[in-house]
Amino acid sequence: MSPVVKLLSDLVAIPSVNPSFAPAGHPLAGEHEVAAHLEAIGHKQGLKVRRQRVLKNRNNIFLTLPAQRRAKHRVVLAPHMDTVGGDLSDPKLFKPVIKKGRLHGRGSCDTKGSIAAMLSAIIRLSKQKHRPEDTEIVFIGLVDEESLQQGSRKVADSGYKADLAIVGEPTLLKVVTAHKGDIWIRFSTKGKMAHGSKPHLGVNAIHEAAKLVQFLETEYRAHLNQNKHPLLGPGTINVGDIRGGFQANIVPDLCSLTADRRTIPGETDAAILRELKAMLKARGIKATIESGKTFP
Repeated sequence: MSPVVKLLSDLVAIPSVNPSFAPAGHPLAGEHEVAAHLEAIGHKQGLKVRRQRVLKNRNNIFLTLPAQRRAKHRVVLAPHMDTVGGDLSDPKLFKPVIKKGRLHGRGSCDTKGSIAAMLSAIIRLSKQKHRPEDTEIVFIGLVDEESLQQGSRKVADSGYKADLAIVGEPTLLKVVTAHKGDIWIRFSTKGKMAHGSKPHLGVNAIHEAAKLVQFLETEYRAHLNQNKHPLLGPGTINVGDIRGGFQANIVPDLCSLTADRRTIPGETDAAILRELKAMLKARGIKATIESGKTFP
């Protein structure tokens, strides 16, 4: 077994399920054990090791191969350590298995494969006599990519700079140079509760929400198609969740729906919300709007 495959096998066998996909306090949740494993490798291989606190017991891990002389450039290799969930009671989920030349197991592709490949490349380079003299190479193991991206946001907010960053994601070895952003938007409509036998005495919040959904999925979607990025195409919207009412014989006074709005370069969250509010007002659709990365 090659060193890179051995490293990947070890990583898959260490659960690091994002806490968003596990019950509260579940022992298999969090990236801390993978982070500790990577730290140990970094120390053993003579790399410069640093933690960056993101959340309680959840740290980004920086493993740096210094330049041979004064660094003028920095190259960052940035995979993430967390994985999605699954049946956490199934021991096979975290058991690495090689079939037909491919290693299977939770996270093997997304993105422990990238961790193994990138870190192995740095270790191999560190042992070579000749390497870039004025360039430091930094491996950053990120937390929380599968949920709120708090790890990468922490790096960005800290002002950390690099001349080149390669993000480890499964792309079938295709170089991807652009990516859509994402904003979740919750729309809420209000009505007036009344008995179902006399609906004319109330105002149905679900009815107002239905008009909103129709607008978002038709007119607003067509509006988005008018602005296309050369690599990514247009922004998109998807209404993925709607909740309202109590039972059939009560006119509902509240309804909410959540939409996933994918953004293209040049768009900002604030501008999107302003535009949506203006478009709804112009069409007489009454709804409040709030944004977030997730909603309960």
